[in-house]
Amino acid sequence: MQKKITNVFTVLTVALMGFWLKYPDSVQWEAIIGILLIIKEVTIRWQMRKIESMEFSPAISLAQGYVKNFLEPAIIELTSKNGADLHFMIYMPEDLEELSEHQIDNMKNQIEMKGFRLKEIKLKRKFGRPHDILTVEKQEGSVSYFDFPRTLLSLHSYIDYKVESAKNEVSDEKRLALGKKLIIAFHNEIQRLAKKKNIENFITYVDKSVKL
Repeated sequence: MQKKITNVFTVLTVALMGFWLKYPDSVQWEAIIGILLIIKEVTIRWQMRKIESMEFSPAISLAQGYVKNFLEPAIIELTSKNGADLHFMIYMPEDLEELSEHQIDNMKNQIEMKGFRLKEIKLKRKFGRPHDILTVEKQEGSVSYFDFPRTLLSLHSYIDYKVESAKNEVSDEKRLALGKKLIIAFHNEIQRLAKKKNIENFITYVDKSVKL
């Protein structure tokens, strides 16, 4: 698409320059060509943003579902019990493999080795999907809530499709790079929605360094 747009504007620019050379004093050709080049740049950037949006739409859709069906209802319920002191942590991996059961178990062990007590609880919500979350407690009455967004694992099939449809690229490198970009898109959309819904102050995002 970008190449087609560039070709169209190149043809128009060349044509205008031809008229400019033939009729140099009849029209303000410099201004017209300058405006045309600006329009070209703006159009290309708009198209690139549109393509990027389509590329990351699966991650954005997952983030919207995560917030609507789990995160917002969970925070509403937990704040009704804990008040404004609620501390809700969301694990954001660097790559999708960090959300495998084996890696999650390793992460839980690391948290416990730091002296925290962990417990799985099920929220009894009036709306939203059933969802277990992890409580993290170091001393009596000091509880944080921790969630691994396993919904991201559904991106595996999309990544496989994109990698298999690409040509002349190293599959493992392409898969890892695309996975990281999708995770970032997921994270950014959650942040945007959390701010929009006025729940961002309750949320902390952690990675494998997991500093509690």
